[in-house]
Amino acid sequence: MAPLKQLRVFGELVEILVSSEQTGNTFCVVTQTCGPGGGPPPHIHEYEDEVFTVLQGEFEVLTDDTWKTLSQGETTYSMRGTLHTFRNCGSGMGKIQGVAFTSMKFDEYLEEIAALQMPQDLDRLAEISAKHGIRFVTPEQPVAGREQALQYR
Repeated sequence: MAPLKQLRVFGELVEILVSSEQTGNTFCVVTQTCGPGGGPPPHIHEYEDEVFTVLQGEFEVLTDDTWKTLSQGETTYSMRGTLHTFRNCGSGMGKIQGVAFTSMKFDEYLEEIAALQMPQDLDRLAEISAKHGIRFVTPEQPVAGREQALQYR
């Protein structure tokens, strides 16, 4: 399937394959391509449940306090309210697909933050993320899995 849009989020390629608009805001499908060690910062979604499938390479996925290694074709999920992230743990480029269910226009969130430059736009990132029910984990927050997430990079 050809992507509807291609974005750079935190410097990594994100492709929107199915938009929340197309599905009446019930879900969206995106892929993210990243090099070794790449992936998003640990975060929590208030509104979306997510399913992740590795399309290329090998990834580690954190859900709450458990890291799980996935190879090409393997799938896992993260429920809303759960601390999670993923990272390419392979030696080459990797690609992972995410399906966000009960989407509060998660794909539009990605479009909004794609224009940001880190670290100078951290305040704007926090503002946009809060509007979409997404928060990033910091060392001060008492969240299940925080210790594992802080060992992320």
